Amino acid sequence: MPTFRELVIEWVIMIAIGVTLAALGPFGSFAIGSFGARLAYWLPAAIIGYAIFRPVAIASTLIARRLDIHELPAGIVGMLVAAVPGAFGIAVLGGYRMGTEVAFEPLFQLYVQVALIGILVLLMFFLIGKQVARPKATGPAPDAAALPIAAVRDAAPTPDPAPLSPAAGAPFLRRLPTSWRDRLVALEMEDHYVRAYGPDSSALILLRMRDAEAELAGIDGLRVHRSWWVRRSAVERVVRSGRELRLHLAGGLEAPVSRDRVGVLKTAGWLD
Repeated sequence: MPTFRELVIEWVIMIAIGVTLAALGPFGSFAIGSFGARLAYWLPAAIIGYAIFRPVAIASTLIARRLDIHELPAGIVGMLVAAVPGAFGIAVLGGYRMGTEVAFEPLFQLYVQVALIGILVLLMFFLIGKQVARPKATGPAPDAAALPIAAVRDAAPTPDPAPLSPAAGAPFLRRLPTSWRDRLVALEMEDHYVRAYGPDSSALILLRMRDAEAELAGIDGLRVHRSWWVRRSAVERVVRSGRELRLHLAGGLEAPVSRDRVGVLKTAGWLD
């Protein structure tokens, strides 16, 4: 889900897009008349588009994460689907009313135009999200700079987990900063990156979660949630809230446990 900061950025972008389209008058809209008249058309069009396309984009992201596939292609497919009601909304804004006959060709052209704008805005949000809303990726370099942990800090400081060895059986560790690569706590999926947490730092790695999990095959840890992998020795206690389970980890982190993983964790002795 987008953060409040991301939503503010997105609304500013949509207003800027509406003003830009009003100034350029694309898709024949220059014939509407003055800049003010075009602005009265394109600003509501941008708002309608955002109201239709943004929920579809969020749903596409959640589905992509669930299926562990790249989010950008899934988002483009979502834009093509959202362009159907989006084109209808723009048609109504342009004066179409139910029951009025419309030729297929102009209707299809409108769909293509709306889908194209939706995909371009999606790409813009995707790129801006990587540069502004997310911390800068450290990449696979071994000495990449650590980033501050954005995590729960309520618990008192606790001893670090036992050191690990970046042996051949766990090549993922060689992707981490040398200062804490032997003290990995957990991984969290962020889009098509994984954030690796140490006791007091984190690093963002361009890698799919399932590939990172495969590279950690030599380490005693489990995927406890579709978005989380946790090292067993980093678990300090299990936090229960109704039917929900969370693992309190070294460094103050808390990782959610999905219901479909509870049985696996019980079998492995994590929830005794």
